[in-house]
Amino acid sequence: MKDHPFFKELDKINKQLEKLHNLLLDKPDLIAKKKIITNAECMKLLSVSSGTLANWRKQGKIPFRQTDNKIYYITDELINMLGKYKKPQKSA
Repeated sequence: MKDHPFFKELDKINKQLEKLHNLLLDKPDLIAKKKIITNAECMKLLSVSSGTLANWRKQGKIPFRQTDNKIYYITDELINMLGKYKKPQKSA
């Protein structure tokens, strides 16, 4: 039954998937793609209002992209931005 063309094709696909899997394991930067989120998603993520995000955009505190009236954020850039505002921990 394994000689059936269907199973032969499945084996070929499985081998190709294994090669792809190994390639991705060797290049983790290919996996970590930048994620784009909307203004509403950013509000939820940072637990802030739309007004706060607007103020941060005007003040240049938060990186964003805009096409027409739609505003987008790239999560990697948000993480980097938050790192800039990190306060040192007080020693006990």
